[in-house]
Amino acid sequence: MSAVRTGIGLWGSRYLGPKMGIPYAQALEATGQIDQVVVWDQLQSWWPDALWTPENSPMAAMLPDMDSISDPFITIAFALSGLERMGFAACTDAIRRDPPELAQTMSTLATATGGKATLSLGAGEVRHVTPFGRKRSIGLKRLNEALQILRLLWDAKEPVNFSGEIWTLKDAWIGAGGQQNRPEVVAMGGGPKLIEMALAHADGMGTGAPFVYADPAKYGAAVSEWKSRLSGLGRDPENFTFALHHITFIVKDKDAFEQYVDNPLLKWYAATGGRINMADWAPEGVEPVMPLDWHYALHMKPNSTPDEQIQDILRRVTPEMVRKTFFYGTPAEIASEIRPFVQAGANLNLIADLAPLLMPVDPQQTIEASAEICRLIKQP
Repeated sequence: MSAVRTGIGLWGSRYLGPKMGIPYAQALEATGQIDQVVVWDQLQSWWPDALWTPENSPMAAMLPDMDSISDPFITIAFALSGLERMGFAACTDAIRRDPPELAQTMSTLATATGGKATLSLGAGEVRHVTPFGRKRSIGLKRLNEALQILRLLWDAKEPVNFSGEIWTLKDAWIGAGGQQNRPEVVAMGGGPKLIEMALAHADGMGTGAPFVYADPAKYGAAVSEWKSRLSGLGRDPENFTFALHHITFIVKDKDAFEQYVDNPLLKWYAATGGRINMADWAPEGVEPVMPLDWHYALHMKPNSTPDEQIQDILRRVTPEMVRKTFFYGTPAEIASEIRPFVQAGANLNLIADLAPLLMPVDPQQTIEASAEICRLIKQP
């Protein structure tokens, strides 16, 4: 199996400016335990703006809204300017960024890192698409073609052609400069069509825990199946990235988490994203709040949700649902829950800690705690 890599998220707010990523990324690199700084391409945050209040988060007193999110590629460019060894991962979708420009941007950034660059590419989320006049329904078609075009442009030694339903290329070429630092592209998401295109055209397959896979044994079975299918396609399963996004909440001990189980921000997250497939709550003895056919990527528009509906959703979330939404506790306790997924095949583990949203933290202590998780999950 490939060496286990880790990444820690950088949440950029325009109230702070993109230069704030420079010292943060430098502090991540200084730990020696973190391989990538991770940025997410968001036009709107996960939460309704109505929930962003000082009563729910101390950060709301400093940042007036959660939706003033910095451009991820500009943010990561600033962050990389202060780094010498660490790479990066950028998570976006195939609806809002066209393949030629995406290939050029990622190649530029990858050259600055010696090729330690991951593009996590999905089919799009309605909250970033529909409010801005785009169609989510074409997301899978665009992703399928984007994966193929990125490979063509990144590997081409001369102009190439491509004929698809969305894009047609004729004598297209972005040059060979930086090809030795080619980024990897990981298809992010789930569903049979996305998995099929990931195995055929991407360098990796990305999903999440515990929000998609709460049971490492089920994740291990999925990885085994994907490896078998890769072999059937003539691809090397040991040269393929199996990525997991982990949602964590770092506190001094598990009991300390109890004071947050009724926080509206955590309850909203649990209701809408605690399990992406709402039917997955049933085996865990939890009644889902959203309808069984509801999916956040297809249905969640936070700032279009009426307040009475928001409050109804929050009333129905139980503390047990919130507890099952996160890997929470000390770094050692969280690592003990992530390690079985690593042993099951996850060789790229991207960690997002939500604790700083709800409680005052020392940034350096938070970085050190995240680095300790990374250190522990990479141990043999």
